[in-house]
Amino acid sequence: MKQIAVMVADDHPIVRNAIKRFFIKKANIDLLGEANNGFELIELIKMSCPHIAIIDLEMPGMNGYDTILELHNNYPEIKTIAFSGFLDSVNQQRAIALGAFSTVSKAESPNVLLKAVELAIDGKHFHSEVIYGFCPESVTEDRYALLTMREKQVLDLIAEGKTSRQISHTCNISKWTVDKHRSNIKEKLEIKSLAGIIRYAIERKQK
Repeated sequence: MKQIAVMVADDHPIVRNAIKRFFIKKANIDLLGEANNGFELIELIKMSCPHIAIIDLEMPGMNGYDTILELHNNYPEIKTIAFSGFLDSVNQQRAIALGAFSTVSKAESPNVLLKAVELAIDGKHFHSEVIYGFCPESVTEDRYALLTMREKQVLDLIAEGKTSRQISHTCNISKWTVDKHRSNIKEKLEIKSLAGIIRYAIERKQK
């Protein structure tokens, strides 16, 4: 039986304690530490590197998305499991684009989370079935044609989960210019929310 070193980042102590109580009974799980946000998790990882990091997507300070990206870039050997009570197709795909190895809804039973951990250590992905993310804004194909080549490039990078700072480096433009492109994209596509833009970008990328 493989020993699996795990860390958990979640800003809700009740959730962390529930995971800890469940995992402590499993002979193959070593819970190395728990954190309240991404910053705390990264500090723990500097002292002891786990095989698996279970990361809540919505946390104060450094959220799960930024944490997953940080670990994907700097600790690629750690398999991250995005963990959320509000998992839908939009944030699931965003987490995957940023480097999440698996995605688990908090609506699942603890046994499902354990299954995801055990599959991950064997290099196998697990993704909870989720609802299609609701976005009230509809976008027609002719609106996409309104975008400039640069705006289309920025939209593609958004679909990959890139931040404005990362897009600015990739495109060799300022962060202010990236933010301006984001604003223009929202206006031209008539999408008001960032979640709506991300969903649209991901859907176009999958076509």
